[in-house]
Amino acid sequence: MLARSALPRGPFQLLVRAAPPSRCGLATATVSNPFHYTVGESAGIKVASRDDGGPTTTLAVVARGGSRYETAPGLAHGLERFAFKNSRRSALRLQRETELLGGSLGSTLSRENIILRAKFLRDDLPYFVEALADVLIHTKYNRTPSYFMQFVVFNSHLVTTYEFNEQVASTMAFELEKFHHTPAALALDTAHNVAFHRGLGSSRLALTNKYLTKKHITEYSKKVYSRGNIAVVASGAPQPDLEKWAAEFFKELPSGTGPAVVPAKYYGGENRLFSPHGNAIVIAFPGSASDPSFKVEYIVLAYLLGGKASVKWNAGMSLLSQPASEVPHTAAVAKHVAYTDAGLLYVTIEGPGSALTQAGKNVVTAIKSLGEAKLEDVNRAIALAKFGALATAEDRSSGLEAVGQTVIASGKAPQVEGVVKALDGVTVEAVKAAGKKLLESKATFVAVGDTYLLPYAEDLGLTV
Repeated sequence: MLARSALPRGPFQLLVRAAPPSRCGLATATVSNPFHYTVGESAGIKVASRDDGGPTTTLAVVARGGSRYETAPGLAHGLERFAFKNSRRSALRLQRETELLGGSLGSTLSRENIILRAKFLRDDLPYFVEALADVLIHTKYNRTPSYFMQFVVFNSHLVTTYEFNEQVASTMAFELEKFHHTPAALALDTAHNVAFHRGLGSSRLALTNKYLTKKHITEYSKKVYSRGNIAVVASGAPQPDLEKWAAEFFKELPSGTGPAVVPAKYYGGENRLFSPHGNAIVIAFPGSASDPSFKVEYIVLAYLLGGKASVKWNAGMSLLSQPASEVPHTAAVAKHVAYTDAGLLYVTIEGPGSALTQAGKNVVTAIKSLGEAKLEDVNRAIALAKFGALATAEDRSSGLEAVGQTVIASGKAPQVEGVVKALDGVTVEAVKAAGKKLLESKATFVAVGDTYLLPYAEDLGLTV
């Protein structure tokens, strides 16, 4: 195996290693608040980090370019799948170097963001900052006509322009196939479409390759990968080091403010889709937007409804746990998702088609009881919400998108201590008021599966 010093480090030829005197990778200074994010700006790019002094680092580039902002269907999915293909490095070289350093690279797509992630030993921060910068600045979005392969000469190296047909398109097709075989995911995606129509209602995945031309993807990448539209976020890295390397490697990133933003509007309504792969129902209501206007009462409502037991093989004590347990082979789980200017609190119900009518009625009864929540139930939900927030903060892989999204929007990072403090201030009256407001809203109802057996919203007592 090659030593780290023997690895080629790209165009900057290693520059100067930003390593501490010791190669053990452990920070020597005591960290007073390992959960607190520091926010700064480097070369016009927003940078946020926290450092718990551990031996590893998780790094993310969050770009505001999810399916909400795409200018044609599927562009966000296609752009995300092009990550870590050929840039100034070949995909093979990037994979080889990453594995030799013991790191890993990945990308994910949400409705609002494209997230590029890297996990590695903390001493290798410069290499991985440059690797992520390379994706944004130098990726070649090659697409060839079917049935043949083109070749181009680039910097005296033979580069094949086959990425889309042989790597990107096949991966996208696999994800779409998996999506259509998962009724709960299909129901949630359709629920977003019913609730928000365009924008947040756009399908997260590419349902067609019709618009995925080299021209369209390249133009979209230039809008998304611009200085005012991204945030570099790290967990387990010193802020001065992150700002230093971000300034060095992102300096070629073009200026810009990203795709146009159309404010989200909630509509609500009903839709039904046939699927031979199982049955699922999603019942949703408007929720809270993310920071800085986030309302923690909606998180408490989600935990109050619950659906997942804290002890294995038990039904649990939440409002959904007991009613769902009364109908065999069914499950109901509530969640809240916050976007930049909107939110959605939803319940997913799964089970046999013949059982979902009764299970759905039980769930609607539980939802209608939110306006009369009991003190004990609210306190339990608050405790679970605190644990969820703190556990997420401890996990370096979680929460980086939320931090980056808020930093891009407001220049400030959401702090877990602020969330816990807000949860401590939640009262039963506030939860009841949020529950009543929820019930006054028009519901979103989606049924996926055997539509002959599945109920309509009216059958369950819902107003859409």
